Amino acid sequence: MQTSIFWTRLKKHQQYLYISLLLIAVFFIGSSLITPKITSVTENLIQDVIQGNLKSKENIVAFEFNQLNNSFKNSQKIIQNSENNSFEYLKEKLLFTSDLVLEQHSIHNSFISIISSKGILESHFSNKKDSLYQKEIHTFLKNIRFIANEVLIDTIISNNHKVINRKIYGKKLSNNTVVYTGYDVDLISFWSYFSETYKGDGGYTVVTNKDGICMLHPDTKYIGKKIDTYFSTITIKQLLNNSLKINGYYVPNNVTIFNDKAISEFLGLEVIRYYDTIKIGNTPLIVVVSFPVDIHLKETTKNIQGYFSWISFLAFATFMLLLIASRMQLKKEYVENLKVVEEKDQLTYSNEKYQKENAILQLNQLKKKINPHFLFNSLNSLHVLIDLNPDLSQQFVLKLADVYRYLLDEKEGNLISVKKEMSFLEQYIFLQEIRFNKSLEVTIVNNCDDGILVKKIPFLSLETLVENAIKHNEITKINPLVITIIIDEDFITVKNNYTPRKRKAKDSHHIGLTYLENTYQFYQITSFKTGVIDDEFVCTLPFIT
Repeated sequence: MQTSIFWTRLKKHQQYLYISLLLIAVFFIGSSLITPKITSVTENLIQDVIQGNLKSKENIVAFEFNQLNNSFKNSQKIIQNSENNSFEYLKEKLLFTSDLVLEQHSIHNSFISIISSKGILESHFSNKKDSLYQKEIHTFLKNIRFIANEVLIDTIISNNHKVINRKIYGKKLSNNTVVYTGYDVDLISFWSYFSETYKGDGGYTVVTNKDGICMLHPDTKYIGKKIDTYFSTITIKQLLNNSLKINGYYVPNNVTIFNDKAISEFLGLEVIRYYDTIKIGNTPLIVVVSFPVDIHLKETTKNIQGYFSWISFLAFATFMLLLIASRMQLKKEYVENLKVVEEKDQLTYSNEKYQKENAILQLNQLKKKINPHFLFNSLNSLHVLIDLNPDLSQQFVLKLADVYRYLLDEKEGNLISVKKEMSFLEQYIFLQEIRFNKSLEVTIVNNCDDGILVKKIPFLSLETLVENAIKHNEITKINPLVITIIIDEDFITVKNNYTPRKRKAKDSHHIGLTYLENTYQFYQITSFKTGVIDDEFVCTLPFIT
């Protein structure tokens, strides 16, 4: 007997079983289709973040090298503009600048050498006690051959366990006197300063000159050496050709950033290397930033896919719980209404008509409670919002829960106070504004005191009108939907710009407005009106006393 009852109930409710199985299938199919898209979008976003990090590191390198180069540029300008000044004035300014340059971090030595027209040599060194250095500079200057009337040297020298970036500028003056100024940057010391000042994750930075000789590297044994492995597939010539040359200066054209995959000799991992050029004075430098592939792409993508799977499962579970709760609520109300019908068979025809209309109103109300379109739209908005703004997504979930809690709550006589309805409407508008962003504008104007807020209006009346405006009007960034709610002493006016959709919604049966009209007819109120006035859809909601 019990088995027979079980099979009878199963056949009676098998449609709900089929719906549940269909929803489960749709969930897994949708998840399998969306996951690859999320992976692709995530990888693109990470690529954008990495390139932004690359630009940040380029700016840091350019700033630090330009700081070191500024004093040299000043000395160069002093010599170039010395024609109108006395020789003693020129010498005094160069000595001052040479001493001042030592205030810069990592500058090892500086010097000034003056060779008169008679061949007399006069030199000034920042480190006066280092005779070997003085001898080295004199030997270095003897080997310089002038091109025209000036020379600029930027070279890298390795000696005595140091790697030096030596810059020298020489110019022959009108009186045939030759003036040299220069300084040495200790690249090992500079790397120590650079690595301590700019700590953080996001890859490591290598800098080379235009000859491929390393100037910065996290492994100092490579500094001062030519690192050909970095330019095996992407050549230095390609990188320099990718920069615009304007008045002798190399400027990145910002059209294409070269990148290549390689095995890092420093990390021992597969990395993506991004290449670009920067300008220091008249000299181009090549910046190479390496990012570990596994850390910045694969792990991040895997984590996001896991988060999405959990969020999708929780959203699906929430939907099923709401569906079950709505089903149980429908069953409960059906049983109660059946008892009422059985107890009031003897009522008059007018009373029976009222019961029928009231049942229709309750059924329409239940349809609103389990409206799947609103829920799916809300979940889609939540899915997009989670990656962009996690804090706002938490508020979104709480608001969505409050909305459905309000919808499932029983309302006596289908009436609700203006205060409660306005409070619910603000939560509903919050969800819709997240979905439509700036394409939806809702304004609430209260022209009365707080005593009006206790008056009654039909349950879900304001939400019905707002939802009706959203459903039946075009909503775009160019033509946003503007809804205005005005609270006066005897009624509430809801109006919106009237831009009807070209294609009407398939599920539109005017249930919302019919529900409001039947409610006011039941209470014998005739001042409820709707219509289009001056390109605006206007609805007047009288208060029910």
